Amino acid sequence: MGMPMDLYLVRHGESEANVIVNAGQHGDNSLFTQDNVTVPDRSWRLTAKGRKQAYCVGRWLVSQQHLFDRYMVSPYVRTRETAATMALPKARWEETRVLRERSWGEISTVTQDEFKTNYARNWMFKKTDPLYWCPPAGESIADVAENRVHNLLTALNRRAEAQSVVAVTHGDFMLAMMLTLEDLSDEEFLRRAAAESITNCTCLHYSRRDPVSGRTSERIQWEQTARPVLNADTGRWQVEVSAWREFQRPILSNGDLVDVVQTVDPHL
Repeated sequence: MGMPMDLYLVRHGESEANVIVNAGQHGDNSLFTQDNVTVPDRSWRLTAKGRKQAYCVGRWLVSQQHLFDRYMVSPYVRTRETAATMALPKARWEETRVLRERSWGEISTVTQDEFKTNYARNWMFKKTDPLYWCPPAGESIADVAENRVHNLLTALNRRAEAQSVVAVTHGDFMLAMMLTLEDLSDEEFLRRAAAESITNCTCLHYSRRDPVSGRTSERIQWEQTARPVLNADTGRWQVEVSAWREFQRPILSNGDLVDVVQTVDPHL
């Protein structure tokens, strides 16, 4: 048993809910209508922009690998629509709830003002402890990592050794996968999550294959990020791809732990 040779994680394209939430974050709550706030999170469709993003990243995926051994998708409507719109040749999709969006519980369809007013203490923790913060009746990113991400990796280790796998999922699930696969410390995760936004249709490509030498490792230890962007000059979508990164599992000495501790001032 062993891990896949290549694992491509793709966030869904822009969804109707993304439009509503983004508008609210810029002070426009007009889209939080009674009809909209009662839509289950699983039911949101893609926008026209989201479909263009999906098709764009699909063309990049085909350029990397024409066929995949395994195709996996979250059962939410926006991920199903993204997977279909990517138009990967001969795709045979397996739906798995493990890939579903992080649960936002009672605040999934409320305005920022309602959240701050009705859950003032929870709002405070969202700002101060985003890795372990849990929405009321929802999941933290740490919960998703320790539960669903570990379940998926265990299943892939049993069933997808040395295979190429593409999975269409959600942004916070991808953050939880990053946390787990790369064995990030809490501090490094928070730095990375703040600096590297997982925009719609971002693809995290993890691999066991050294991109320079071609040699293979027993564990996944290289990653590159691809994301569709709109070229302002041509009006066309294109994929920007980062350089490959190699990462190693950190092993810390007593001194290393002391160094980390000393970066935090005493609170009393």
